[in-house]
Amino acid sequence: MPQPRPWLDEIVDALRELGGEGTLEDIYTRIFDRGIMDFASNPFWKDRVRGTIYQYSSDCDVYNGKRDIFYSVSGKGKGQWGLRDFEPSENNVNLTEDDEVFAEGKKKLRQHIYRERNPRLIRIAKERFKANHGGRLYCEVCGFDFYRVYGEIGQDYIEGHHTIPISELKDGDVTKVEDIALVCSNCHRMLHRKRPWLTKAQLQSLMNEVRR
Repeated sequence: MPQPRPWLDEIVDALRELGGEGTLEDIYTRIFDRGIMDFASNPFWKDRVRGTIYQYSSDCDVYNGKRDIFYSVSGKGKGQWGLRDFEPSENNVNLTEDDEVFAEGKKKLRQHIYRERNPRLIRIAKERFKANHGGRLYCEVCGFDFYRVYGEIGQDYIEGHHTIPISELKDGDVTKVEDIALVCSNCHRMLHRKRPWLTKAQLQSLMNEVRR
């Protein structure tokens, strides 16, 4: 029995609802909860989902060489996938406390969310940082390393902070990888704690003063 729609389209929509990234289990659960596909006639549908992702990702050996739609978020074999062309919007991201106090209008808020959570930009920033630091990811402010503290669950985890405030950007400005600071969750919150935002150097200085 044919499916109501292609598996590829269903996977893409499921990942968009997940915010652009998700583990294989997240993707399976979201597709099942959507209730669109015919699961009864295909008891091995999860294999089909996984295989479809592999075929449309240049990160996999079985990539079909056509549309490069998915990327491996944490490296091959980690089971976490993202959409290469995903762009956050007000409808597919959860607002944080920082976002909710953003006072420059909806257009600026959308730009802020996109720049802060663009998975493609953060992924490139991570890859460059690892290449320059012996394969490690750690906070550029305090040096915290999620992998060394939490083990495998913390591998390749770090948050991306946009160092240039949206208020200083003009229409048409393009965010560069160099504008992204890789920081731990605590330092990220502290960088946003004041208006205007603290710089990495300022936050490091505050930490050094407290330690004296």
